[in-house]
Amino acid sequence: MLALLAGCSTVPERELENAFIYQRLKRYDIEDIDPVRSEYLDLASKAWKTMEQGGEAEYVSILELGDDALLARIHLIRAARQSIDIQTFIWKDDPSSRFVFDELVRAAERGVLVRILIDAMVAPADAHMLARMARAHRNLEIALYKPLGEYTTVGKIGFWENIVFKTKHLNRRMHNKLLLIDGRVGISGGRNYEGKYFDRDPAFLFRDRDVLVAGPAVRDMQDSFELFWQDKYAVFLTQLLDVQAEFAALSNGGPPFLAEADRAAFAEIDRLAEAYSISEHRKSLTLHEADRVEFVYDTPRKFRGGERMDFDDYFEALLLESEDRLVYQTPYLIYSRDQRRAFKQIRKKKPKFRIIASSNSLASADHLPVYGVSFKHRKELYKKAGIDIYEARPFPGDQKNYVYNYDGLVDQAIGLAGITNRVDIPHIERAGPVLCIHAKSFVLDGKVTLIGSHNFDPRSANLNTECGVFIFDEEVSGILEKRILNACEPQNAWTVSKGRHTPVISHFSGFIGAISTALPVFDIWPYRYTTNYELKEGRNVLGPRDPAFEQHYNDVGYFPEVESSIKVIQARLAKGFLGWSRPFM
Repeated sequence: MLALLAGCSTVPERELENAFIYQRLKRYDIEDIDPVRSEYLDLASKAWKTMEQGGEAEYVSILELGDDALLARIHLIRAARQSIDIQTFIWKDDPSSRFVFDELVRAAERGVLVRILIDAMVAPADAHMLARMARAHRNLEIALYKPLGEYTTVGKIGFWENIVFKTKHLNRRMHNKLLLIDGRVGISGGRNYEGKYFDRDPAFLFRDRDVLVAGPAVRDMQDSFELFWQDKYAVFLTQLLDVQAEFAALSNGGPPFLAEADRAAFAEIDRLAEAYSISEHRKSLTLHEADRVEFVYDTPRKFRGGERMDFDDYFEALLLESEDRLVYQTPYLIYSRDQRRAFKQIRKKKPKFRIIASSNSLASADHLPVYGVSFKHRKELYKKAGIDIYEARPFPGDQKNYVYNYDGLVDQAIGLAGITNRVDIPHIERAGPVLCIHAKSFVLDGKVTLIGSHNFDPRSANLNTECGVFIFDEEVSGILEKRILNACEPQNAWTVSKGRHTPVISHFSGFIGAISTALPVFDIWPYRYTTNYELKEGRNVLGPRDPAFEQHYNDVGYFPEVESSIKVIQARLAKGFLGWSRPFM
């Protein structure tokens, strides 16, 4: 049956004729509404003039808080005069994405050309909602990148058909994330379009990071978007057969996408987005004039062949030239063979070189199989690559600094649980959302910063396309390094270090563990070389390799604060039987 389906099913490619036909059916009413004035666009103009006069100028703002990231996007959308381009891996149909989409429709209504490119691995919405979005306005176009079939969802049979017959097409995804305004201001980083990225979920949030860039570097961001938008795999929504059917049943116009009941949650952003300088209202949106900014990206060529691409070569060249330290943050600690070799090479040449990694613990992780495979190889990361690993607590002590209006989310969570009084909760600090690291950033020698979409894992290196903003500026690098190191502090993370040594037993366990870890499957030895520690009360903070480390820290086990035994079992099963899958993670 699968063979029959493989012969009948097709993967659509871009058809311009389809776009022309359906664009003519959309409404084309234009409203005489002035865009808001924006400090960012004025700074972009200033940077361009500086460049034309032979100088260099780029302005950047690190978007650390989810609410700030949403505010910046809404403000820029309202400020656009000519074009808005969005490229994203995930667009989840929820109040946050609907709020953004309503703003995009209003921009189209005042004559701005809006283009949205979404990777098709995860369907953004059902066919009816996608048809509504496709029909919103003639100035607004939506395309899905590399859809798996001719329908919005392929179903279980279609999914397995893709796995068996179209593995390469299924497995290689567009992971780039961009928002571009008039080709002059851009945002890039790790955030997708879903409430969890914008401080809007009372149960689970991603701690992510973007950077806003105003200046000539945005030219490369725009070039990157154009390469993907014009690619044959960028398929218009109206090419999908179920979207076509729903499109034909709709009429132009209709109510806003965001439900009236959800509008109050965005009232503050709605108000602040009108301001000329949103950084005056949010000190967390401070602007910096950077010495140099470069945007580096993979292109769709990465899908055509197996050669290494610009982004990874650029990163490795910078790493091998560094002198003192690498401080970075990533959701997953899994590395390709080339990356592991680069870490070992730099440690061999510079024994005092320090690598500090902030990542997720099992308690904070969102992908258990990936964490399980990372856990399998943690000895290699800690001992051979020399990485000091700090695993995030699900409820960090500085949680109020990481999430805008954290107390408001706690109140939501309490209300959803049916609790009317905070006094009834013994540990109020654990009543809010679990925080999961999703940021992909590093700082080299306190001088060079990367903020982007690259997870520093084999999938990002070899399978997905990625992009990132490299900032060569000591002030900006110092700010970001301080933030990542704050995530490694005892109140926010557990420290990974070598397990306590027991004569004979530890040697025997290490020998068996090494053999077990080398197996791609059946890695069933339960003991690991490393474990997690937390600081003892009143003791000093030490590095995990300090000889006095164990005197100041308590061993809290491999999986602290994981209350679900099922979660632990799933992680151990991934460790035991998914070692072979590391190149695909």
